[in-house]
Amino acid sequence: MANIKVIYQSRSGHTEAVAKEIADECGTTAISINEPNMLGPADLLFIGMGVYAGHPDSSLMDYLDQLPVNTIRGAAIFSTSGRGVDNTHLVVNLLEHKGITVYPKPCLLKGQFLFVAKGRPDKRDFRKAREYAREVMNAFNGE
Repeated sequence: MANIKVIYQSRSGHTEAVAKEIADECGTTAISINEPNMLGPADLLFIGMGVYAGHPDSSLMDYLDQLPVNTIRGAAIFSTSGRGVDNTHLVVNLLEHKGITVYPKPCLLKGQFLFVAKGRPDKRDFRKAREYAREVMNAFNGE
């Protein structure tokens, strides 16, 4: 896989920390959607999102909505939330509508919110994120 990119949206820094682990595993740099950046084409795009009140942040949805068609071959989604539940369907639908193949299994991790999931994400979560990155890269490479 030649061109892998990792982007994330993070309010508290939890998703950012996970994005950096995934980017390191992929040999690239994690990019905040708030940084001025021309994303450009990608064979595989890892998308990190925090889940707030059960939904991805609207800034992430706006960012993804602006992605040009036919520049990203595949995507994989990882998220952090206090409850650790899957709320990625809105992102999946948006990406698939743009013709982007989305890896069918998101990586769902806990992120601390007030007193819920205190200390998360932690080393176990980072290990899980790195394993997820390898799994996705292998799948997109046809292994």
